[in-house]
Amino acid sequence: MIFKRPHSIRTQIFIYFLLTTGIIMIAMGILVYTNFTKLMEEEITKSTIMGIDKSGQQLELYVKRVKDMSAILAGNVNTCSYFEHGHDSHESHPDDLEDIESLITAVLSGNNEIQTIVMVGYDGKVISNDPSLGVELSEDMMEMPWYQNAVENQMPVLTSAHMQDFTMDKDEWVLSLSREIIGECEENIGVLLIDFKYDVIEKILYELDLGAQGYAFILNGSGEVVYHHDSRYFENEEMREELVYIAGMGKNVMEADRLIHNYSIEGTDWILVGVASLDGIKSARQDMVVVLWILGSALLIIALGSSLIFSRRVALPLKKLEKAMEEVELGRLEEKVSIGGSAEAESLAGHYTRLMIRIRSLLDEIQQKEKYLRTSELKTLQSQINPHFLYNTLETIIWSAEFQDSEKVIALTKALAKFFRLSLGDGSEITTVANEMDHVKQYLIIQKQRYEDKLKYEISFDKDIANIKIPKLILQPLVENAIYHGIRDMDKPGFISVKAEKAGGDLLFTVSDNGVGYNKSAPKKKTINSSGVGQSNVDQRIKLYYGGGYGLSAESEPGKGTTVQIKLGSDFKRI
Repeated sequence: MIFKRPHSIRTQIFIYFLLTTGIIMIAMGILVYTNFTKLMEEEITKSTIMGIDKSGQQLELYVKRVKDMSAILAGNVNTCSYFEHGHDSHESHPDDLEDIESLITAVLSGNNEIQTIVMVGYDGKVISNDPSLGVELSEDMMEMPWYQNAVENQMPVLTSAHMQDFTMDKDEWVLSLSREIIGECEENIGVLLIDFKYDVIEKILYELDLGAQGYAFILNGSGEVVYHHDSRYFENEEMREELVYIAGMGKNVMEADRLIHNYSIEGTDWILVGVASLDGIKSARQDMVVVLWILGSALLIIALGSSLIFSRRVALPLKKLEKAMEEVELGRLEEKVSIGGSAEAESLAGHYTRLMIRIRSLLDEIQQKEKYLRTSELKTLQSQINPHFLYNTLETIIWSAEFQDSEKVIALTKALAKFFRLSLGDGSEITTVANEMDHVKQYLIIQKQRYEDKLKYEISFDKDIANIKIPKLILQPLVENAIYHGIRDMDKPGFISVKAEKAGGDLLFTVSDNGVGYNKSAPKKKTINSSGVGQSNVDQRIKLYYGGGYGLSAESEPGKGTTVQIKLGSDFKRI
């Protein structure tokens, strides 16, 4: 089962701090955004409604002013006197006409938005500021709708925008107000028509802010378009019906991203309808999002910096303690470590210091015991060299002397002396590769003299590893095993090869023979030589010096011999 390594405490603190800060910031951002947009929507809606109502009130004031002017013109004594008497009546005075014309001129001079003032008597008399109309009789005018509407209605009548129906410039749009002229006997004696410029409404509605896609329009009681900035709505019936539908939706209606508000203009049958696109709300939302992003980024940067500082302050003492523990794993013991930080961290440092002092004391004690054990082990090993080997060698020397084979006696004596000198040495458990190979060579020289042609051997090693230090007496027990358990009982000559070489960063010793071998699948038996010092002893000693990754490995097959390899580190370390 594979366990995922947990994150460091610094990373965990950083992640938890960041997540907590992020959640709080997101929650606050949503709350602020929601409340802000709600308030902004209410304020913009309120200001839009107020703007539409204000424009409607301005229109009311203007209409009232026009009506007041129409009342002054229609109720003037000279006007009634002039139109009440027939055209040829002797009661009609020329001064009345002059007074009426002066009054019209005075009204026009104070009201630039008025384009035309026309007075038409029931008998066809015409008075106007337009010289082209003059004072000629015009019975056709009395048949026009505006004349009939003025007569039929007691109040002044406002019409929708239209082209003037007279001989004046017909390309200019106007709005008309018609009012009946009443005589002294309360009978109709004529009609007053005031045409004021169409752009009067545009000027009033100019400052009305309804957004980039917003617009305003005015309908009269008959559903006719009084005002719209797009002239197509005056001609296209479907477009006009769309305005009627919008006007019928009522006041303060929110539909998608637009606000629809109606205002009934007092004194008329007009309805001012404002359709606001509420771009301000959309823009405010976008601005709020930008502000929240900037503010959130700034707070996040501050939070990141704070979390890094805080997590570092918490994790640094533990990191120092971890580093000290790693040094312990490598065998470097520091009795005291200063990590700073919190009281808990200092307490851990104190426990660590006391633990290291105790461990060092125990290690020193163990090292002394190990040193004693190794010395005792080596002495035991040296003392356990097979006495039969010594007896047999001495007997061979005696036989050679009896047969007066002095050269053989000399060779055996030298080899035996050198063998024991290399075995015993100065009592140290350490030797070199060259000395260990020479020790095995002296052993094989002696065994060769005994077994003669039944034993052949070969010893080789790289010269560049000759002076590398290794544990003593690791090859002779293996060669002895090869002779006594592999070659001695063979009917054919035996061959032993001993090699030493460098393999990567390690040393590799190989002892191979062409002896009887053994079956590896059979139950394992402890392989020991005749003196009781065997492969397991060598393997344990090597692991003691170099660790569990080093030691002996063997390959064998019945009838084909055995190969034993020893793997050592290139650097000898005493424990």
